[in-house]
Amino acid sequence: MYPLTRLIPWLLVIARALLAPVAIWIAVAGLPAALWMGQFVMAAMSDWFDGKLARRWGTATPGLRQADSIADTIYAFGIAISLWVSHPEIIYAHRWGIGIVITLELLRYPLDWWRFGRGASYHALSAKLFGGSLLVAVSMIVMFDYAGPFLWISLFVGLLSELEGILISLVLPKWTHDVRSLKSAIEIRAGKAQ
Repeated sequence: MYPLTRLIPWLLVIARALLAPVAIWIAVAGLPAALWMGQFVMAAMSDWFDGKLARRWGTATPGLRQADSIADTIYAFGIAISLWVSHPEIIYAHRWGIGIVITLELLRYPLDWWRFGRGASYHALSAKLFGGSLLVAVSMIVMFDYAGPFLWISLFVGLLSELEGILISLVLPKWTHDVRSLKSAIEIRAGKAQ
């Protein structure tokens, strides 16, 4: 029997990836915004709890952390597509910022495979800040049909987060998960990290 302390974090990661097509389907079907927000909250909770529980239970393996990063990317693309369907005018108005962040994210994958033979899984503080800012921006769009400054702020944070991720990949001497910042990567390279 697979221990629940190993299984639950994996189920939370898988659930988040599976919510991406659900978000798209809700948008395409034109279902109420409350239903879309329900899946969004579930995805945010799964993202928060998978790592928290795995660390608490000592089951945060490199494979789980990498799967968590992949699920985050799949879900983010699902959200972008669903917003394109439900709020095309807002997405179009922010197309350059969205395009830059998506392009940087897509460039990171071949860089990480070239450097380490697999995708990165840093979960840096800047990425967490980007996720939090997206939570606010996307909620404003879905609930109030209003992006205001929130989406631009989030995209700026996303740009900084993606650039930091690229720099971390260039600095690290070998694949490492849960790198909090570029400073941490520099310390790891210098052999100063605990």
